[in-house]
Amino acid sequence: MRAFLTVGAVAVWWFATSAVAGELALPSGADAGFREVPLWPEESDVLQQGIRALAELPGAITRPSLLIYSPRTTNTGAAVLVFPGGGYKAVAVGPQSTIGLNGRDVCRWLTDAGVTCVLVKYRVPNTGCNWNPVTRQHDTPEIPMALQDAQRAMSIVRYRAESFGIDPNKVGVLGFSAGGNLAVLSSTAFARRRYVPIDAIDEMNLRPDFAIPVYPGHMTMEHKNQSPRDLAAQVLNSDIEVSHAVPPTLLIHAKDDPIDPVHYSEVYARELKRAGVSVQLNLYAHGGHAFGVSKQGTDSDQWPADALQWLADIGML
Repeated sequence: MRAFLTVGAVAVWWFATSAVAGELALPSGADAGFREVPLWPEESDVLQQGIRALAELPGAITRPSLLIYSPRTTNTGAAVLVFPGGGYKAVAVGPQSTIGLNGRDVCRWLTDAGVTCVLVKYRVPNTGCNWNPVTRQHDTPEIPMALQDAQRAMSIVRYRAESFGIDPNKVGVLGFSAGGNLAVLSSTAFARRRYVPIDAIDEMNLRPDFAIPVYPGHMTMEHKNQSPRDLAAQVLNSDIEVSHAVPPTLLIHAKDDPIDPVHYSEVYARELKRAGVSVQLNLYAHGGHAFGVSKQGTDSDQWPADALQWLADIGML
């Protein structure tokens, strides 16, 4: 139990000290480098329900959106939906974020490779599995608003693929920490939409063509408060529905991660292999947690190049 609380405390510290985005005013036009697209119609029940639930909470994002960065080189047709981290308490895309303000650094990496980058600013807080510092337990929300946003994001990108210059058969997901967990959920829970469809956009296929979870969190039954903890740590979180239909997956993790331990990715990779899914697990000796795309002077600096090679190997680039 002591280690369990320590992880929770460190996580809370990281959320407090990481620059995060709530309802921030975003730059617009050419200076921004992206186009912002709202996820939900203002009058939709999904959006209004979230506003009622979240509006009074500190740092809440109640009107989620997509920040779309177009390729800076020859367009490959591929697109990546990027889910920032933040423990489902915040969305870590502030000026000190290791993926850059509004995700500009991770999107620069992708757009320089000819890939459209779609930064998903999903609703928070407490919209996915999260640590409750009062009860010292992990909570799972009744309404998975973060997953709803991820599914709607995939639908919009495919629905508007032609106008965005995207091949709808080359759309994947990538996420960091809690965002890595959201990438996992997006690539496993695609058989059932987590909200009532509201328009033609919601007729689109939800299954990503590939997934890249980077140091994903909330991956084992520790996050369902099961004990003994050492046994729960080796069992995949029951929220994750593994099947042979899961798309090709590349897992990125540092062995010295003190927040989301490396066994999270190892357990998930094991279950994907058992299901016959194409999976590659890239482990780096050093990098810690939340290295994003910032250079750390460790071997984890290699992961963006490794990921592009993997995308080429599976025919996405």
